[in-house]
Amino acid sequence: MDSFVNFFKKIPGKFASSAKELGKVQSIAIIAMLLALRVILGMFGNFVLAFNPYVKIGFRFLPMAIIAYYFGPLCSMVVAGLGDVLSYVFAPPGASFTPGITAGYMVEGLIMGIILYNEKIGFVRAGICQVCATIFGGLAINTYFIYMFYGLTYFQLFMFRASLLIPWSIVQGFIIVFIVKALNRANVLKRVS
Repeated sequence: MDSFVNFFKKIPGKFASSAKELGKVQSIAIIAMLLALRVILGMFGNFVLAFNPYVKIGFRFLPMAIIAYYFGPLCSMVVAGLGDVLSYVFAPPGASFTPGITAGYMVEGLIMGIILYNEKIGFVRAGICQVCATIFGGLAINTYFIYMFYGLTYFQLFMFRASLLIPWSIVQGFIIVFIVKALNRANVLKRVS
């Protein structure tokens, strides 16, 4: 119970530290490159499964998780919002922009940053991070705004999406651990001090 309370006590410090990252040129350059990758993956790195057309599976979570781990909740939340808006701006014709879905992505970025920033990366932490981000951002918020476009009830759409997004979020957790540990071993991205 003590570690749970300590985790929540660290959140204001994580925001303060993340805000300082936005004042560093090196951090902004790395974040901008990851934002560009997030936009490209948001536009072209998604696919819809034939048996569940209400869910897009993709890899846009990866740059967001890297930003969350190295630069914190504020940076990951801002980049999640900017990434969705820019994906819409540069998207092929026929794409629609919904601010509520952008808010859902921002919640996902916020949760990832709170859970991953300045913490030791591991399968349990990354899995919990992705499941929480998926439940609160991808399912609760985004499902509501997607529900407006389909003739299903919110609960039906929630269950269709949950049946695929929850297992996918666990897989995302494993991918995040492998990528972050590889980046740490290769010393490609260092925490900018």
